[in-house]
Amino acid sequence: MNMKSALFIDFDNVYSALRHLDINYAERFARQPLDWLDWLTNSLPLPEHAPAGSGARRLLVRRCYFNPHVYQRFRPNFNRAGFETIDCPPMTTEGKTSTDIHMVLDMVDLLQHETRFDEFIVFSADADFTPVLRKLRRSDRRTTVLAVGFPSAAYQASADLLIDTDTFVRDALGGNEDYEATPSPMRTPLSQHWSVPQTPPALMAPTYMLSAPVSSAQLDDIRALATHIIRSEVAASELAVPLARLASKLPMQVPGLDGASWAGLGSFRRFIETLSLEPLLLDWSHSGGFLYDPQRHARPQPPARKNDMLDTSDPQLLRQVCDATDAPRLTRAEFQGLWTAIETDLLDNPFHLRDTGKRVRDLCRIAQCDISREDVNWVLRGLLMGGHQFGQGRDNELQLAAQMAQNLEKLCAREELWLDDAQRAALYNWVGAEMP
Repeated sequence: MNMKSALFIDFDNVYSALRHLDINYAERFARQPLDWLDWLTNSLPLPEHAPAGSGARRLLVRRCYFNPHVYQRFRPNFNRAGFETIDCPPMTTEGKTSTDIHMVLDMVDLLQHETRFDEFIVFSADADFTPVLRKLRRSDRRTTVLAVGFPSAAYQASADLLIDTDTFVRDALGGNEDYEATPSPMRTPLSQHWSVPQTPPALMAPTYMLSAPVSSAQLDDIRALATHIIRSEVAASELAVPLARLASKLPMQVPGLDGASWAGLGSFRRFIETLSLEPLLLDWSHSGGFLYDPQRHARPQPPARKNDMLDTSDPQLLRQVCDATDAPRLTRAEFQGLWTAIETDLLDNPFHLRDTGKRVRDLCRIAQCDISREDVNWVLRGLLMGGHQFGQGRDNELQLAAQMAQNLEKLCAREELWLDDAQRAALYNWVGAEMP
């Protein structure tokens, strides 16, 4: 039996939040609702404690609430996707609309409907919906929420299922990325932690473009050269070699190997798993994966949990901050490495949330600063949502750290975690920023 669901979208809220992250995400959301509706109904897991025997979702109600003065151009897209579109024009001189009131009244009205709706899906980060989520829970209905940005802790706790922003962007809006797939080549500043072995001339592959199909002979040349470079790198290392390092190095050293197509195999992982590397072993279990020689290297272990790694004069405060805001539990040194990696990357590349996040994550790993892709994305999203504009000459380490500290202060205040001057100083010191 399908789950009977009703979907309510605060369009202004979702579109503007996605636009903060990337205009392309916002445009895909607004122009291709059928694509993400298919993901919502067929791929998104059901919320916890869904009725026994529930199958896929059936969206019996689809309502989208617009400010027609601003977003009228997107109405046809939602009409074609089977939505009821409800006009919510500005009601005040500041441009405030009545969207939240309309949505709440409609949700409450559906509680009395002759059809029993099992699930209410809300697309909005507006904490004003917290009371209605709690009312729905008291009525034994399931709630699923998409809140782009940083929703309050109370809002998150009031939902049965919170759709992760990165997951929605990646899977629903078509940025179908493997978060542990490794990106395009690195540059010099942070890549000096490893050396480049000399390649015998006999193994040098001819230069060609991989936009055309790769012939069998070309693929053999690429594999031979890649295998030689990889074996040389592992032989020269005292520790297991991060696969991120190899993925960044190979496209620079193997003529014809494109870091986007990986010899037509689609990903670095598929490519390296076709190579004959015995007796070397691949370990994909954590941190993006490692390659190691079991006769010389210990098997790499997962990084220690960071709950007790907040190197500061007030670790208890920072645990409170992380608990309240969901901020990543990084050490001060890791924040410093992160700022360096972001600044380094933006010297040579334009900012793009997805691609910058991947490159920065790999630069951190190359510098022996193992920060997860999720933590990198949390910080980058926070900078964007806080109003930072990348590529405007304000991407140095001190300015990035200051923006991060200001973001955390605001999130703490929203969660009613009030900081005195000493606590603010500890917070700023933690992320490497100077007190204003």
